[in-house]
Amino acid sequence: MSVEDDRLRPTPLTREFRLSAIVSPAGGFSPSSMISEPQLAAGSLKYISQRGGYVALVLNASFLAFISYWLYHNIEFADLASQLKQIPLTAILVAMTMNVFVLLFYGSRLSTLLDGGLFSGFLIATMGFTFNSLIPLRAGEGVKIYFGHSYFNHAIGGISAAVLLEKLYDLTAITILSLLILASSDSNIIDPRMLIAAALVVSIVFGGMFFFRRKGVIWSLPKSRIIESMRLDAIFQQAERLIADHSAARAAFFTASIWMTNVCLVYVAFRMLLPEIEFGFIHAMTLLIIGALAIAVPASPAGLGLFEAGIVAYLVNAYGVQKERAISAALAYHFSITAPHTLIVIGFLGIAFFRWLKQRSTA
Repeated sequence: MSVEDDRLRPTPLTREFRLSAIVSPAGGFSPSSMISEPQLAAGSLKYISQRGGYVALVLNASFLAFISYWLYHNIEFADLASQLKQIPLTAILVAMTMNVFVLLFYGSRLSTLLDGGLFSGFLIATMGFTFNSLIPLRAGEGVKIYFGHSYFNHAIGGISAAVLLEKLYDLTAITILSLLILASSDSNIIDPRMLIAAALVVSIVFGGMFFFRRKGVIWSLPKSRIIESMRLDAIFQQAERLIADHSAARAAFFTASIWMTNVCLVYVAFRMLLPEIEFGFIHAMTLLIIGALAIAVPASPAGLGLFEAGIVAYLVNAYGVQKERAISAALAYHFSITAPHTLIVIGFLGIAFFRWLKQRSTA
């Protein structure tokens, strides 16, 4: 079986590829009196995913209800509305512009990992950010895999490995920024023990990955009828090939560019939103880490509520900023980093929809 297995590459007739074709052993269920083991496993997975959606909905509703209760008893909404009206539009426009460059760096890194074009990498990365903003539980990562596979014909094993490598590179960047924060201040926000454990895990993962790259080690899956029927052998081979062949130096360069631009974005945005406080680059790194950790928690869409709560707690405790003013600054910053990729994806989907209508009208 070749690495680029034709079974996992869609043809023009399969643009409407469905995720069930990946989960189920043969792309669907055929009516039969006897249920095979692969079909039973796929049915169980579908059952769990459906119930998991209900659980996620209940948890998010409970969390948002708690946030609303806290806001009702602790925030003066007249003052909050007044603070929101005073947000400088220039700060939002500058932050949105800088965020577009961040998206370009994300797209460049993904295209480097996939050895593809900048447009495809940019659009896949932007699609993932948008769906992470709309759907809880980090569902945007799955959308990136599905979209890259079905629309740009990337091998499913390769793009899955690319998404995983993205997270490893970002985790490394977060660890380095956290070390810089600890070395530059006596901040108690980051627990050094957790940071040491995270640095150790990242070192082991990257050390093992580059050891395999250098030695040319390729693991082999045991021959199993279930594995072959679910096509996991081809997926693992595609992932092996991407990990072994991707340019680590270029991926590291774009990762550094992403996080340096993010630090500058936070610094510029909060210097303009809160000009009365002494806000430096170390403080920008701290706020960036708080926001990254809040968004990483698989809670509400885009970490809504939890993201603002972390920023507000830092601004109130570290600078004594009024709660209403801190909330308005956090909301402005969150909007600035969410609106660009959402607008881009809406524009892309709108163009795709009109092309689809045009094709139907001419068919």
